[in-house]
Amino acid sequence: MLFDSLQFKAMESGIQAMSLKQQIHVQNLANIDTPDYKVQDMTFRNVLEDKVDLETGKKSNEYSFQATVTTEDRTEVLIDGNNVDLDAEQLELYSAYIQQAAIIQKMNSVINDYRYVLTNANFK
Repeated sequence: MLFDSLQFKAMESGIQAMSLKQQIHVQNLANIDTPDYKVQDMTFRNVLEDKVDLETGKKSNEYSFQATVTTEDRTEVLIDGNNVDLDAEQLELYSAYIQQAAIIQKMNSVINDYRYVLTNANFK
């Protein structure tokens, strides 16, 4: 019930997106001294689709996460053809970390709400 909910799947996708974004920016930072290295970036979109099961006729919402990694050919920052901007990459990395931490905190809150109800409910 909880793990199949649209809200939980959206939070799970958000965590995965921010994890991937962090990996990309760490890779960019690791290649700051690599000649001709071009910065990679990630864009993502969340897709909510309404589908109807042909057998049962019931409508279901499916949530999917789609990420696209692109290479940036923007203005070169360094003479050797490398375009990694240290400050921009650090800022993006920290931003993704904060967003991921916020989503995890929200997930924990939802789980704790369910835990509270299940442990304190009187099912008589």
